[in-house]
Amino acid sequence: MLANVVEWVASKFGELLQIPILQPVLVNIDATIAEQAGDPETKELLEKSVGINLGTAYVPDAASYNTRYAQRIDGFLKHRIFLFDVFLLNVDRTDINANMIIHNDKLWCLDYSSSLAIRSSIIREPYREHVILKCLKLHPFYSQNLDPYGFIKSLKEIPDERIREIVDSIPPEWIEKLNGTKNDLESRRIITERLIDKKQHGIALRNRLDLLKVLKVETAEESSLRGDSKRKAFEQKWGRQ
Repeated sequence: MLANVVEWVASKFGELLQIPILQPVLVNIDATIAEQAGDPETKELLEKSVGINLGTAYVPDAASYNTRYAQRIDGFLKHRIFLFDVFLLNVDRTDINANMIIHNDKLWCLDYSSSLAIRSSIIREPYREHVILKCLKLHPFYSQNLDPYGFIKSLKEIPDERIREIVDSIPPEWIEKLNGTKNDLESRRIITERLIDKKQHGIALRNRLDLLKVLKVETAEESSLRGDSKRKAFEQKWGRQ
């Protein structure tokens, strides 16, 4: 349930910043639908999904983003998408798993459920930021030459009321499952205040970008060499297994 809330909040946040996000929709699965399913596995899945679920519109003939599309994407848009992911601490976007699609020559981003800054705003989940930032250095749009001030300005200009509207749009069932100890209104108030506070702190984003410049990330080749070294050391000590 937490993943649904994070995805919903992050996607709506991105929409306010004009990030091309495939916006989620709420899908209500009725118990009668599960009862009518013929296939046992499908029936079991539907039974577990009764209630409000998260979905996206079907995009026919969409292609997964890969590096061959990179030259066709506007540089400003690339930087905007990257800065938004740094702001969210969204670690789930790499060359291998870009979580972006191309449809009619337009780029769409998706899957924001791993946005740790949003997760922390909701449940105060702790994280080690320097470890997270190493993942962001693998972002397909990572660049050291970024001017974040336009993005920071856009963040600050989001009206607080729009943030409240996003949080108010979270289904009550999701809030209840997230925080059984707090009432609905109190939970929404806390989440709203934390999100409003985050959008005001552009200095955090600037600090992350500075730290990214000096963080060393192991390449695939270096990882392979390290693995070979460990294997050889093991074989020398214990022999081949």
